[in-house]
Amino acid sequence: MKKTMLAVLLPGFIGASIYLFMKQPAKTITIGEYKSISHIDVKLDMLNIDFTSSPDDKIHVQIKGHQLNKKRVGIREENERFVVEEQQQKKKWTDYIHLRQTPTILVQIPKGQLKTLTLHTVDGNSTINKLVLDSVEIKTAAGDAILKNMSISNANIQTKDGSVSIAKSSIEDFSITTNAGDVSIKDSTGINHKIQTVDGQINITEAKEQPKLQAKSTSGDIRIHYKKAPDSLRITTAGEDIEIMLPNYNKKTHIIGKGDNMLSAETKDGAVLIK
Repeated sequence: MKKTMLAVLLPGFIGASIYLFMKQPAKTITIGEYKSISHIDVKLDMLNIDFTSSPDDKIHVQIKGHQLNKKRVGIREENERFVVEEQQQKKKWTDYIHLRQTPTILVQIPKGQLKTLTLHTVDGNSTINKLVLDSVEIKTAAGDAILKNMSISNANIQTKDGSVSIAKSSIEDFSITTNAGDVSIKDSTGINHKIQTVDGQINITEAKEQPKLQAKSTSGDIRIHYKKAPDSLRITTAGEDIEIMLPNYNKKTHIIGKGDNMLSAETKDGAVLIK
């Protein structure tokens, strides 16, 4: 009888313990504040990172999550660069079991002070919000890259399995390359944009006509939805299933208006939808 009662109560006790463990609120601790530097280099393994604007003329760094350790984040100034680096720790098998979200480094940057940002990660996600930059370079193996409300002259983003998301941003020139990650762009502008994926989907919504946009995938679908119908566009497409639903589009010449601007949407095994 006791064994039966134990067998009945034990799963419930374990479930309740896990629930209470998961419901504990995340903590935020301050790592430090630093003078503003125009170049930032970041190297991370598993930690996430979130960049946004600072309320003053200092760089503020915090870390948010559970079971936090300041020593996990190393910060130094090197060759006139602000360097943020995840300190290498001996991994235990439990480190690969994620019951909670991975801790996030929070970095606040003074407006107009940062010029270049170089970010290399393995599994961590990267979010950059409300900054004006000359250049951004993001390289990640499995982490996602998210850019919101940005103004950037040049951006280069490379991922293997991570997805790329850009929203409400102005980026003059950018190159995005992914293997299996999806690319999502919403309500953003630019001059020369190039997107390449192998298995990932490319989805551009609230698109605006621009001088040059290239979207290419091996097996993923490409969907481009314009906020306003283009006035002068030359369209090149390739794919198993192609549908173009734009007013004043000439199916013979593949041109709208004079064709001053260029759109290329090519996929080998996927579908193309432009409207």
